[in-house]
Amino acid sequence: MAISSLLLLITLTPMPPTQEPVEARNHLAGETSPYLLSHAHNPVDWYPWGEEALEKAKKEDKPIFLSIGYSACHWCHVMERESFENEGIAAILNEHFISIKVDREERPDLDDLYMKAVQQMTGQGGWPMSVWLTPELLPFYGGTYFPPESRYGRPGFADLLTSIEQAWETRREEIEESAKSLSGSLTVTFPKLEGEMTVPDAEAVAKRERSWSKSFAAEYDAQDGGFGPAPKFPRADDLRFLLAVAARQPQSAEGQEALTMVTHTLKKMAAGGMYDRLAGGFSRYSVDAQWHIPHFEKMLYDQGTLLPAYLEGWRLSGDSAFEKIAREIADYLLRERQDPGGAFWSSTDADSEGEEGTFFVWTPKELKEVLGEENGAFAAALYGVTAEGNFEHGKSALFAAMPPAEAAQAAGLKDDATSALQRAEDVRKALYGNRLQRIAPHSDDKILLSWNGLAIGALARAGWMLQEPRYIEAAAAAARFLEATLQQDDGSWLRSTRQGRTAHRAVLEDLAYFSRGLLELFMATGDPQWLDLAEKVAARMLQDFADAESGIFWDTDGQDDSLLHRLQSPWDGATPAPHAVALESLFMLHAFTGEESWREAALRGLLAMGAMVDRQPRAFASALRLFAWAAEEPAVAVVVGTGEASSLVEWQRELATAAHHDSLPVFLSSALPESPLGLLQARTPIDEKSTLYLCVGQTCEAPRTLE
Repeated sequence: MAISSLLLLITLTPMPPTQEPVEARNHLAGETSPYLLSHAHNPVDWYPWGEEALEKAKKEDKPIFLSIGYSACHWCHVMERESFENEGIAAILNEHFISIKVDREERPDLDDLYMKAVQQMTGQGGWPMSVWLTPELLPFYGGTYFPPESRYGRPGFADLLTSIEQAWETRREEIEESAKSLSGSLTVTFPKLEGEMTVPDAEAVAKRERSWSKSFAAEYDAQDGGFGPAPKFPRADDLRFLLAVAARQPQSAEGQEALTMVTHTLKKMAAGGMYDRLAGGFSRYSVDAQWHIPHFEKMLYDQGTLLPAYLEGWRLSGDSAFEKIAREIADYLLRERQDPGGAFWSSTDADSEGEEGTFFVWTPKELKEVLGEENGAFAAALYGVTAEGNFEHGKSALFAAMPPAEAAQAAGLKDDATSALQRAEDVRKALYGNRLQRIAPHSDDKILLSWNGLAIGALARAGWMLQEPRYIEAAAAAARFLEATLQQDDGSWLRSTRQGRTAHRAVLEDLAYFSRGLLELFMATGDPQWLDLAEKVAARMLQDFADAESGIFWDTDGQDDSLLHRLQSPWDGATPAPHAVALESLFMLHAFTGEESWREAALRGLLAMGAMVDRQPRAFASALRLFAWAAEEPAVAVVVGTGEASSLVEWQRELATAAHHDSLPVFLSSALPESPLGLLQARTPIDEKSTLYLCVGQTCEAPRTLE
């Protein structure tokens, strides 16, 4: 039976009267996820995903209602308040369904699988995700947010539940038949790799890069930056691929166009309300095409991907505004997101005081109350705060409405450019300090291996490019915490920890992102312990996730029998494709160790993508920039200092320039001539000066110093 026919089985019936609320406690109280714990006192008899709930569904022969969301999700909180705290709705769920609540950040494998089903059934996806399963875990109906009563063109949740229950009782055979058909369509089978690997040549790759960049140009928004219509997401790896094209082919029309697209987009994103003008850091996406109005939740993964994008944008363009944004993102992470143990928390909610954005938005009156009449008028002009507001209830999300000098003029002040800049900074500090007195959004303080891997790599890179040792120290502290907390005795890894409790087997993105982060940390410090750990993580990644037949990494390790399908997903999503990041780590490991098996595994995974990348290059941006490394090995630039970290500063500045975009620098404050690692052997400073040793594979230039 077709999916569209299945949906017609669900005919709506009125909801029963709401019962009086009573105290209730369900099976989520022992969980670690703040998102699950926030539902622990719902009257809905929630279970976490696991054997108890799944066996109960089979024993009682009831369909499963699977609700997937995350802590920072605005509409997840709305649906909880409206429906999951409603006694009448809870009574329906408790009588007729086994209700399971999942944090998508803890279980991206479940989220990916059932999101595919919802997208096939409805043509769209999002969170909260609501999906109904047979006791055999086959999805048969789904959607996202449902209001308690019919509105927004959506059926009322209580009516929908009653209708699904009736269809389950009267049309079950048809439902199960359709569910089996849908389940079979949720996987993609990749062809078996056969024959010898043919390594692409540099000229062919350069031609493909120009072609790929044209597909981005076709969807580029020349007015407001970014790609495609609103809502706009900050897809950092799109930008990093285009920056790679611009760096490798600066004289080509495509390379020049790529740089223009990236720099314009970086400026527009940073000027919009999606960028937190007071604290630094980006929200998850912009609801409008101009980047003005954010969806206010702030995710660790966005900071971990956008920080390198701004660093690379600064490297190629020389625009100091990008350097400033990079510093502010890094400072935000250290100031507001770092756990006392050293690692980084997952996210900040969009909501506070029961409303989206309340913590972040302002009125002209509020500005004047904090800053006084003169500076209040200046801030309103600077940040685009008007009496009408650009958000809800007459309030405004702050964006860079005009430069400080123009804002001073608009406010009737006589500042010159320098004094206007200082006034803008004074105003920012005052507003930030005042905002800290507001009721803050909830922070999801769980620590994820994968997202921390992104943050570690970003901070390590920022540390050497910006000559800020504290960023490198923070990255190292996070890596030490993760190694001590999430690595198991058998060499496997767990994904999540919170308040001393660990949970969930690692998935591919955990080991891929973490291994790359460790390699960035090795580059920033020259400390072999991080290279050694990266090798161990990568070896485990190959052991648990590599597919010998197709060359495409599995998303999971295949050890969870409750997972309906084991997926392979080599395309980008909100974060870079774990498959691509895994390959990047393998290429880097080969460059640092010379071990050919790392490169062979990387080539196999890259060439397995075949024509996919040519058909839809925008879906594979994080992999596109790796093809040049397949054709020509990246240069490794080892810098050996004279004993102090400060002796590396001049070389750090030199290697942060556009000329070295594709090289992999490794900075050692002191020589390690006895190191067993060939990369570091016999590398000593010349004439008591910090010295560069530049090699491509086995070919090395003469060592040199900066005069």
